[in-house]
Amino acid sequence: MVYRLRNTVQHYEWGSSKALVDLYGFDNPGRQPLAELWVGSHPKAPSRLVTGSGEVPLDEYITANPLRALGASAALGASAAGEDPKVPDGLPFLFKILCAQTPLSIQVHPSRAQAQAGYAAEQRCGVEESDPRRNYRDRNHKPELICAIGEFWGLRGFRPVAEIRDEFTTVEFNKADPHLSLPESENGLASFFREQLELPEVSRRELIAAAVSLAGGRWHGRPLDRLPQPGDPLARYFWVLRIADAYPGDIGVLAPLVLNVFSLRPGEATFQPAGVLHAYLHGVGAEVMANSDNVLRGGMTPKHIDIAELMRVGRFRSESPQILTGLADHDPVDRGCRLMRYPTPFEEFEFSRVLPAGRCRLRGGSPQVLFCHRGAVRVCPAGRAGAAPADIALAPGEAVFVDAEDETVEIVGDDGAEVFRTRVPV
Repeated sequence: MVYRLRNTVQHYEWGSSKALVDLYGFDNPGRQPLAELWVGSHPKAPSRLVTGSGEVPLDEYITANPLRALGASAALGASAAGEDPKVPDGLPFLFKILCAQTPLSIQVHPSRAQAQAGYAAEQRCGVEESDPRRNYRDRNHKPELICAIGEFWGLRGFRPVAEIRDEFTTVEFNKADPHLSLPESENGLASFFREQLELPEVSRRELIAAAVSLAGGRWHGRPLDRLPQPGDPLARYFWVLRIADAYPGDIGVLAPLVLNVFSLRPGEATFQPAGVLHAYLHGVGAEVMANSDNVLRGGMTPKHIDIAELMRVGRFRSESPQILTGLADHDPVDRGCRLMRYPTPFEEFEFSRVLPAGRCRLRGGSPQVLFCHRGAVRVCPAGRAGAAPADIALAPGEAVFVDAEDETVEIVGDDGAEVFRTRVPV
């Protein structure tokens, strides 16, 4: 079956008050920050599935109908939670529309084994799941992908050691007496990063002032009230100044000098496996991740930072972002269906952009979420013997959940329609 979903918006402080209004016509009379639209079954904010008799949280529907809803993916969700494979742990993925007006925290996500061990340890210690000092709010890992809807900026992975050394041996830092042991090789990146987090307040202020001075000189005469051009090699200095304005006194001001700055054009994507330090700086994107909310932070945040756990989980090596432009894919059910797929190594999800431009049939057999991004579309199941499918009309910003038992699903869209499709790979 195909079910309409009612979804939840998260009002984090870094969110945009306008993006979801402009894109999808959401109401926001109070001009609250509309940071993330969640579509999935995470217990923090499960979508509500609309049935003929009312609404039911998606996690409850899946628990009551695991084989119908998830099919073979039922065991995947349970194994992620470290439980009996007969007991599913909800939809294996979580889909979001992320709207960053100001930079998000520097963060890293644990592996599945690290999440299970960390969650169990905090449970044994009696740390409440609502406690702001808690690191692990569930037992799952959180690999993720972000696909840009508009121009999108972020940080991801450490820069080459030689480039980091060049930044921190400039005259601005020499004047400040940086109090840091600059890495000689990648083996020194972990201690270099930890030193930044553990600096006494006076040294931290000196370093931040040096970074701002360096950035101000390199960006001198260029605008701060609009974003750099994508790919601008000096953009890191713009972001030092922007972060200093958003998080004065936070050691994350140094991050663009240490981590790679990346930009995405609409339709481009990148992904983050476990252990990679990253931060999203500005923009709107479709984000998909394993069904988890586990985050370890390392700056650009007033929230709890557990330095020891961050260092244990983080991956401290130079690595550039991998930019995905999407692969033209033809679903085996319908060779005429225009679909751009973004391959990742993750088993919980596969993300695609579907451009139906008429009638388009997609393969079923695994749980999937279809989110209407642009235009008007109708969705209905196809191929279930004895079923009486009913079309569901979607406007931009609306979504449906498709049971795994549906062999195919049909989308009918007008010219210019675009649908984001997330499913468990078959």
